[in-house]
Amino acid sequence: MRVLIGIILCATLLGCGQKSENAAPPPTVIETSSTGGHSHEKGTMLLADAGRYHALLTAHLSKDGNELDIFFETAGKTPHAHALPLAMLKASIQIRSGEGGLKEVEFVPAPADERPNGEAAGTCSHFVAKVPWLRPDIEHRVIVRAILDGKDEEIRWNSFIPRKYAHHID
Repeated sequence: MRVLIGIILCATLLGCGQKSENAAPPPTVIETSSTGGHSHEKGTMLLADAGRYHALLTAHLSKDGNELDIFFETAGKTPHAHALPLAMLKASIQIRSGEGGLKEVEFVPAPADERPNGEAAGTCSHFVAKVPWLRPDIEHRVIVRAILDGKDEEIRWNSFIPRKYAHHID
């Protein structure tokens, strides 16, 4: 009996470690931190490295409903808005205190008058999501998955406090 259990255990352990040849590679995980020799805050925005770009997260806190905004920019010495060929971004948001569980949201292109002039059709540098349940004074984890330059990227802002990173409060 012990031999049979040992064989089953060995087969299970060896089989679980094998990867399928057709399995997609895991996404690159990019988190906010102070590594890389630059700050991960820019004014009222929390910055995350996103492939060759920076992704900046900020909050719009309003009595009429809270929103989150994501801006993409180049990562050079003189960063500027960079429109990406994305129709929307899917995100998971977790209130770090454990309240409310994991929320799924969609960031859609901001209205044209809130984006830089000259963005080509089908591209966007500024995305917005309605988040009426957002807790202004509690830390949130925001995770976005996107295909950037052909790579599956996972962009994380682990310590986002909406009031600290709000560009508008009323």
